[in-house]
Order: sequence, then C-alpha cells, then structure tokens
Amino acid sequence: MPVERIVIKGEHIYFEVGLGWFEGAEVYWPFPVILLFDNHVLVGECWTPAGGKLQGTYTDPLIVLDGLIFGLEEIITPGVSEHCCSRSRELAKDMGFNVAENSPISYASLAIQSEVFFERIGDSVKIHYYNGLLEGTDCPEYKGRHKGTIEVLLIEFGEDVLRVFGEYLERHYKRVEEVRQEAYGYNRMDEYKLYLKQYLEDLEDWKTLKEKLKVSENK
Repeated sequence: MPVERIVIKGEHIYFEVGLGWFEGAEVYWPFPVILLFDNHVLVGECWTPAGGKLQGTYTDPLIVLDGLIFGLEEIITPGVSEHCCSRSRELAKDMGFNVAENSPISYASLAIQSEVFFERIGDSVKIHYYNGLLEGTDCPEYKGRHKGTIEVLLIEFGEDVLRVFGEYLERHYKRVEEVRQEAYGYNRMDEYKLYLKQYLEDLEDWKTLKEKLKVSENK
C-alpha cells in the first residue's frame, strides 16, 4: 500500500514526512522524516536490505521543525551572550567541528543520532551536522556523507526556514495530527495555536532583522 507523503521544498531545504502506522515507530517518534539541506542529509538513512534508497528516520516532524526554528531564533537574537552559547560551542568542538570563539551558536537534536549546530558568522550561517545513522550506511552513494559543514547566507537560511515552517502549519499540520491520532491514538492539535503564535512572532522579528541587513549592505 503506497505511503501518503507530504513534501515541502525551499531554496535549500527538502522536508519529507511519511504518514501512516509504521512497525518500529512509536507514538512520540511516529513518522519517517527526511531533511536535506543543499542535498546534505541532516535526517535520513539508507540500507541496502531496505532497498538501497534514502529513507526517513522515525521522529516527530515537529521536533525537526522546532530545531530549525530554534536555531534561527538563537542566532538572530540581539545580544546573545557567550554564556548562552558556551555549552553548544564546547559540544561542537568535542564532535570535531571548527567553530569560532565568540559566534552565536545553537544546538538541536532533530532525530535519533541527528545532531546539528547553527553558527552565525557575520551575514552567513554555518550548519555543522552529524548523522549517526548515515555513518553506518552500507549504501555506497551515502558512505562518508554523515558529517559536514554547510555555509549559507543568513538571509537565505532565515527565508527558507520560515517558508518551510509556515507551509507546514498552513497546509499540513492538521492532516499530520489526524493521521497521528488514527495510527497511534495521540495527537498534538492542542499545540497548534502555540506554534502559529511562535511562527508569527518569528516572522515579525525576521522582517526587522532583514531591514537591518539591507541597511548594513547599503552602507
């Protein structure tokens, strides 16, 4: 039976969620999710016995989106202190990533063994990622692609994250929760208004920051 899927594409982000009941999933990690950023696999796995194609990792799509939004919020918040970022910075260094000493940086766990750091360097964002499930892959095309750093302009990162988050809320949130209820007897519909409020506030903060970035570019 074909799996119902939702797919959201930004300029850099590809976000896919498979909907239904899945053996091996659980109520709090209910659906297979794929998250790509410029074709780097932040969330996802591949095994030849399962067909040798990239497939989703069981997680909650809201955990993945929350991680992206939190990452954006942390690196655009004015006056972020070194104390706020110190734990994330030390963890990133422990994992072998080259990070600056005084940059705004945040950490998010998006799924099992999916660790991501968002670091702002001026008007750019470095995304340092480690995908432990992909590290053990037996699919030749994904060997060695479990860890890396992606650099993107801050304005493009913010636009993409908010576009994907907004589309999910507007077009897919309620459908995902309907399926979650049908498959696992649990849903997160009571959190919808909170996520919508968060999105609208982030959108306003982003508009303010974009104006500042434009002013800075014109100087």
